[in-house]
Amino acid sequence: MKKRLCMLCLLTVFSVGFLSANVKMNLELGPVYTYFGSREPSGSGHKSWTAHTGGLNILFGVEFIQNFGVYGTANFAFGKDYWYKTSYPRSYSGNLIDADLTYAIDSQFGFFYVFHPVKNLDLRLGAGLGIGGSGRNYPEGSDKKEKSQVNIGGGVDLNISYMFTKMVGIYGGVSDTLYAPVYTKTKTKHSNGSIGTQEDPYVSGKIANSLNIKAGIRLVF
Repeated sequence: MKKRLCMLCLLTVFSVGFLSANVKMNLELGPVYTYFGSREPSGSGHKSWTAHTGGLNILFGVEFIQNFGVYGTANFAFGKDYWYKTSYPRSYSGNLIDADLTYAIDSQFGFFYVFHPVKNLDLRLGAGLGIGGSGRNYPEGSDKKEKSQVNIGGGVDLNISYMFTKMVGIYGGVSDTLYAPVYTKTKTKHSNGSIGTQEDPYVSGKIANSLNIKAGIRLVF
């Protein structure tokens, strides 16, 4: 029994040491441009809103043996104006809304594979689960409205990075996530001080998309 325990302990130590020697962790941080759009059915047509936003991208990845790994990334992007469009079989309209705030916060958690075409250059392709939130705050007459939605879906992430040293480099890439808005909430602040809230938990026919272009500094540990 003691010999088995000793063997198990030794195997555990060797396994941890082996994995530690082959695990490579990286942190990426930089600015991001996000184009976000959301669409939902409306009668015989549909209505949608789109926004150009900018903010911060953060990614943490762990590369294991044979170039496979896991990653988690998040984008925090904010803007102001947005386009509101309606489309029906016999009519179409679009307006640029002067909003107080638009935002798109999205994330991906998944797996990746790294290609090493030349020395110090990495090409990483990942895919994973997408979780995010988006919304817009805008005036409507004498009232103010705050519309927010929770989004769940999946997407891909493509990054190219170049290392100047073993620890410091730069990266650039794109990520694209397709969402289903699973919950929408509208809060209305009336001019008389009262507040009204409307919730919409229905998913059918709704779709959202977040396209991100990013670049920044890459640190490898």
